[in-house]
Amino acid sequence: MDDLTMDFLRLMLMAAMLLTSVQGQAADQTAAPTAMPAPHQVEFLRSADKACTDCHKEQKEGMHGQHAKATNPNNLAPVTCTNCHGQPSLQHREGVKDVMRFSDSFNQPQGKDGYPIAEQNSVCMSCHEPKPLREALWAHDVHMSKLSCTSCHQLHPAKEPMVGIPATSRIKLCVDCHSKQHEAIKAKTAAKVDATQDKEAP
Repeated sequence: MDDLTMDFLRLMLMAAMLLTSVQGQAADQTAAPTAMPAPHQVEFLRSADKACTDCHKEQKEGMHGQHAKATNPNNLAPVTCTNCHGQPSLQHREGVKDVMRFSDSFNQPQGKDGYPIAEQNSVCMSCHEPKPLREALWAHDVHMSKLSCTSCHQLHPAKEPMVGIPATSRIKLCVDCHSKQHEAIKAKTAAKVDATQDKEAP
């Protein structure tokens, strides 16, 4: 073979090797794409409730009970003060009542500072669904529009008194509350009768 043929064969061999190498690299890239680095997770160094507990010293250890262990179903994060009470304004530290205040609507009638029962209960219902509550106890349906949830339940005690309450104690609660209700109605009726008699007296 002459030199020209040998040069041609070498050139063809190099071209074939180069083509094989390029094809191999392309196959590697399609078979195993380059792994992207994991996104950086930001971790908060302080409690989300710290701004609240700086002033509300009685809550400095945070929530207790069921809500302390709960996950907010709306954002899958732990429950915080602002989930239930809302975001305070800049004037909050000056005494402006701008966050949700829960009350025992049976024993503490709604004053000018109180929030309406429906508004209080809507906060609870943003996490708690009606169907499981109804299945847990029929009284939830009956009382939902008349009493705030916090008339019976406490938000963050060490032990929620309503959890695991025996049936006999439930009956006692019904009797106690309805006895108070009947007494209140009797007192109002008696006051009306007295007022009417005073007007009719000569």
